[in-house]
This record gives sequence, structure tokens and C-alpha cells, in this order.
Amino acid sequence: MKISNANKVSLFAMLAFAVLLTSSCKKLDNLVKVNLELQMAQVPFTIDTSAAGTTTNTGTVHFDVDSAIKSNNASFGVGNIKTATIDSVVITLTGATFTGVTNTGASFYSDAVSTPITIAANATGSTSSSLTLSPSTTVDLTSYLKATSFTYTFTSTHPQVLAPIPANAAVYFHLVVGPN
Repeated sequence: MKISNANKVSLFAMLAFAVLLTSSCKKLDNLVKVNLELQMAQVPFTIDTSAAGTTTNTGTVHFDVDSAIKSNNASFGVGNIKTATIDSVVITLTGATFTGVTNTGASFYSDAVSTPITIAANATGSTSSSLTLSPSTTVDLTSYLKATSFTYTFTSTHPQVLAPIPANAAVYFHLVVGPN
């Protein structure tokens, strides 16, 4: 069976159209991606400064990431997260300042991934009552956010003995969600 030149051109045109259509669908998927800023509730914790040195303090938050995504765009949910990174971590003290505090850091884990991961650090303290940590923007936290319970750990070094300090941390995430 011979294929005529007209049929060859038609076949080539159909193949080219199929490739173009597939390519266009992928480009459309990229256009449908949504950037979301997400902040879970404030994470309350108490900095135990009963001894000079490094302290570790934890706080747990229950948060429905899926509902938060759906409230911004009903077409997507937690299964549509493409990337999740940290924008910032801000620790605010109640009735105290960060004078002399060094080596401050934050990590977290969730009920989806139990291995703690560092999300922010700050090598030096500040004299204010609010400290913004430098976020770890290169780690992808997508698998961690497919959960509803999140445990944060905050570490810092104190040069002197102080009274326990109540604190709150605000953790801001940047999510990119889109079709699978």
C-alpha cells in the first residue's frame, strides 16, 4: 500500500497538531498554577532560661492545610502542592528582649513526616522583642504539609539565667499549587 504525498502531508500535519496540543496543555498547566502565602496559627512556646546555655523549646499546632488551600482556590487541595518553602519565621517575646541571645534556629516535623527539618536560623541575637530568622528557602516541605499536626522546635543560646520567657512564633510558607 502506497501513501500519497497528500496523505503524507495530512499525516504529518496531524502529528504536528498532536505535539502542539500536548505542548500547549503543559503550558496551560503552568498558567493554572497558583502561588499562596500560608501562615499557620501562632505557635506558642516558653523559652526556659533557668540555666545559661542552649535551650530547646517546642510548640505544636493543628492546622488543616487542605482546607486552607481550598479556601483560596476550590479546584486544588493538599495533593496539588507543587512546592512548599519557608518565607519567614518571626519569633516575638512577651515582656522580654533578645539581648545576648545567639544561635537561634527553628525546625519542624509533622504527622506526615516525622524527621525534623531545619526551616530557619539566625546566628546572632537582637535587642528587640521580635526576631526574624533567616529562612531555609532551598528545602521543599511539600511532603511535610500533607498533614494536620505540626511540631515546631526552637533553639537558642542564652548567656545568663533569666525567668522563663513566653514567646510566639509566626511561620510563613510559600506554596505553589496546580493541577497534577
